[in-house]
Amino acid sequence: MYAAQLSGAQRIRRAIAAAAIGVAAVAGTAAIAAPARAEVQYPASIGQCLAAKPTLREGVRNQGPCVAAVQAFLGYSYGNGHIDVDGKFGPQTKAAVRNFQRAVGIYDDGVIGPATWRSLQNACTAQGNCDYQYPFPLPF
Repeated sequence: MYAAQLSGAQRIRRAIAAAAIGVAAVAGTAAIAAPARAEVQYPASIGQCLAAKPTLREGVRNQGPCVAAVQAFLGYSYGNGHIDVDGKFGPQTKAAVRNFQRAVGIYDDGVIGPATWRSLQNACTAQGNCDYQYPFPLPF
C-alpha cells in the first residue's frame, strides 16, 4: 500500500511506529555507546606502592590506588579504628596518617612522603602484611 492509499488513522499509526523504532534505535545506540562504569580498583598490596613511594596528601587527585592501600593498612593498626577504604585522601585519612606518624615518632604532617613510606615499610614488614590484599581478610 502506498501512502496515498492509506487512511488518516493508518498514516498516524505508521508515523507513531516509525517514531518508536527511531527512539528505540537511538536509545539502543546510547546504551551500547555509554561507557561502562569504572569499578574502583585497588593495588594488590601496599608493597606495590612502596616501589614508587608517591607523595600522598589530602586533596590531590589521581592517587587513589596507593591511598586505598595505605587506608587498608592503617585501618587495622595505630588506633585508627575504621577507615573507609575509598582511595580518597580526605580528613579521615589525614588523621589516620598523623596518628601513624606520631606512633612511629616522625613528623606528623599528615602527608605520606619518604619518611612515612619508610615507616610504613618497617611497620608492614614487622607485622608481616606488606602483601596484604584489600578487601580480603587480614592474614593473621
